[in-house]
Amino acid sequence: MRFFCVLPLGAHLLSSSTPDAVADSVAEVVLQGMELFIPFSAVPVGGKSQPWFRRSCKAALRRKRECFKAWAEAVTSCDVTIGKRKKAYNSASRSFKREIAKAKSEHIARYGEKLAHLPSGTRAFWSLAKAVQGNFCQPSIPPLHREDDSLAHTAKEKADLLGCLFASNSTLDDQGKEPPTLLRCDTTMPEVIFRQRAIRKALSSLDIHKSSGPDGIPPIVLRTCAPELAPVLTRLFRYLYTLGTVPKCWKIASIHPIPKKGDRSDPSNYRPIAITSLFSKIMETIINSQLLRYLEGHQLISDSQYGFRRGRSAGDLLVYLTHRWAEAIESKGEALAVSLDIAKAFDRVWHRALLSKLPAYGLPEKLCTWISSLLADRIIKVVIDGACSDLKPVNAGVPQGCVLSPTLFILHIIDMLQLSNIHCYADDSTGDTFYTGRAGISRAVVDEYRNKLVSEVETLLRGVSDWGRLNLVQFNPKKTQVCAFSAKITPFVATPLFEDTLLKASASIGILGVDISNNVQFRGHLEGKAKLASKKLGVLSKARRYFTPGHRLQLYKAQIRPHMEYCSHLWAGAPQYQLLPLDRIQRRAVRIVDDQSLSVRLDPLALRRDVGSLCIFYRIYHGECSEELFGLIPAAEFHHRTSRQNTKYHPYHLDVRRSTTERFLRQFLPRTTTMWNQLPTEVFPNQFDLGSFKKRAYQFLKGRQRTCEPSGIVSVHGRRYHLTSGEPPARLPPIT
Repeated sequence: MRFFCVLPLGAHLLSSSTPDAVADSVAEVVLQGMELFIPFSAVPVGGKSQPWFRRSCKAALRRKRECFKAWAEAVTSCDVTIGKRKKAYNSASRSFKREIAKAKSEHIARYGEKLAHLPSGTRAFWSLAKAVQGNFCQPSIPPLHREDDSLAHTAKEKADLLGCLFASNSTLDDQGKEPPTLLRCDTTMPEVIFRQRAIRKALSSLDIHKSSGPDGIPPIVLRTCAPELAPVLTRLFRYLYTLGTVPKCWKIASIHPIPKKGDRSDPSNYRPIAITSLFSKIMETIINSQLLRYLEGHQLISDSQYGFRRGRSAGDLLVYLTHRWAEAIESKGEALAVSLDIAKAFDRVWHRALLSKLPAYGLPEKLCTWISSLLADRIIKVVIDGACSDLKPVNAGVPQGCVLSPTLFILHIIDMLQLSNIHCYADDSTGDTFYTGRAGISRAVVDEYRNKLVSEVETLLRGVSDWGRLNLVQFNPKKTQVCAFSAKITPFVATPLFEDTLLKASASIGILGVDISNNVQFRGHLEGKAKLASKKLGVLSKARRYFTPGHRLQLYKAQIRPHMEYCSHLWAGAPQYQLLPLDRIQRRAVRIVDDQSLSVRLDPLALRRDVGSLCIFYRIYHGECSEELFGLIPAAEFHHRTSRQNTKYHPYHLDVRRSTTERFLRQFLPRTTTMWNQLPTEVFPNQFDLGSFKKRAYQFLKGRQRTCEPSGIVSVHGRRYHLTSGEPPARLPPIT
């Protein structure tokens, strides 16, 4: 740090003539300080796929090969000692396997001894967990298929293959087409201000466990030297923003391919995550915070956009959509939903269209110029297992992994959300429509309503398609999902037309990782999550000997239980027989942990679901959500006179909508409203404080759970059963 204080960094800035030279000078000074004052190991790190393979393993392998060679020679020469040599080979082979197992166990035990003195959540702990599951020799990416059906085996071959694919996905030929024009808003964003205090705070908040950028400067150096680097970076950012220029070295991105769902040998099933210079990320952070403050403060972002926004989540959007569909069924009506798929949404953003929209939202000219420079002339290289692909230029897309990219993408699709009945979480778009009926409605009227729903969905899809043509955005009709939500006996066969393709309705629809059936239930989703969690728990069971009980518990809580709790507030009211498989998995995890002092502190999944549901309801009740979701909160009861019954209500008591079906009462809002009304007044803080409410609600539900039922008893369909050894409810004897 003293090195940066003594060195005249200001002179470097003033002596440089171009922005590229200025940025290079600052980076060179930081790298020079690292070289002078930070010790480094001369031994290359990595490159050894089997670190446990020690000298004894080599000797055992050599002995095995010698015995095999002697046996092969005896077979060839028909020697009488062939049987003896075969026994010697078998013995050497078994010895080699035992030595390998012993070496692996001792290698992991050495790491385990080190980890025993560290917190379970450290980076070394998670590295070990990943290494154990991969058997210490699994490559990051398997061999990839080329178009000619050949395989890319080496790291360099895979990097070049993915580099060409990612570059082609982010290369767009607009053929001289003019971008769309939008009406300018009535507000104007003030110029971005770079304050030294804010830059120092951004440097101090860097995650030291993140990787360094292509320039090789790690975040721990910038975080440690934040007081010394903040002044020079403030001058640098002001200088670049005034010129409206981004240095070339900041536009080079190291791409790390992250696998998506599907076959990992298919190159198209990888998502490119860009690792850029930390200096660029700091400047983008300062700009992004002020840009979002302006957009949110003037309500320029559509209320139907739930992604990348404070106080909103995927669970919020799913609550709103599922409540609309369940309410339509409850009112004797039906709903029709369509889930759209944008092909390479982030990778194929048309720069000219995006830049033409920025002034319409009131962004200042300097900021528009700087963003234009940020997107222009970008270069990518794919990095796999230390091997780099050739540099590839790209002319489209917003790099995934950059701080400013989510906000730019939101600005790119804001005008699409002007269409009615469409909601987005980032690029995941869902359109829907519904009708409410009445009892005893004729089949002819139902058919008329259904035709109207299909017509409204087709109108929506035409609007989306027109927007896509204007912005060079491609939708994939083959991956577009359609689902008709209905409880009527007559099936709703919906086939709306989208870009000359008939869309066939399915029995369920997958939105944001949740599978929703056509009666707004979650049985298929729960079965899938139970299978996935059981599979992951099996991997942990096989590797249990390598970890302490505390480590096994931490792995379960971090890698397995989240799969059983994602958006659990949506399906927490599911029938008990659908939730029991999740409880069985937790009981298996308790047996694998094999430490009662640790597992006794593991809360039941039902308790965690109830607390999570109440916390989400509390946030929505206080308006920390979208306006349309806040409007679904039922009104508070008004009591005209004081009575003995009314004195039991707390000040936050709400109306509970009457329902004729159990299906609707299992939905999030009706179910959680009932729990909300049962809470005592002491649970609610005087002002909005989610942390305090969560703690008090947990303590109340935990205490009530202890007094309600004895341990090992559950109620299913009105009957109480013993839970023993994870048997299905149908096989359990009822309590007499």
